[in-house]
Amino acid sequence: MSWGAFTDGAMRLLEKSLTWRTQNQEIIAGNIANLDTPNYTRKDMDFQKILESYSQGNVLEVSLTRTDQGHLPGAEPGLGLVQETGEEVDLDQQMVRMAENHLSYQASVQMLIKKLDNLRAVIEGDSK
Repeated sequence: MSWGAFTDGAMRLLEKSLTWRTQNQEIIAGNIANLDTPNYTRKDMDFQKILESYSQGNVLEVSLTRTDQGHLPGAEPGLGLVQETGEEVDLDQQMVRMAENHLSYQASVQMLIKKLDNLRAVIEGDSK
């Protein structure tokens, strides 16, 4: 059975938001893990580009790859969604970004729960 009949654009966007926020958390964690790595520059995810692309019907994904078993997984270069900033990693800044990303993830989860509760109410015939 396809869930397409039961979902709308908002639910699909919330689902993608959870995916993007998870990927962003991995990028931030990679920045923190490489804090003391010589010549490592901070990576950031371009959410503006992702949302613009999504609004035009294109779904961009960030794929994470490992080039060597000894390396931490990171973002694949060249996708345009994850950009090296050329700046050093600031631990305090990354911790703030991680907290903001976590709050955005939780907000998306809560919105998705509300949408699913509404769908359940319609299916069960509740008149809330």
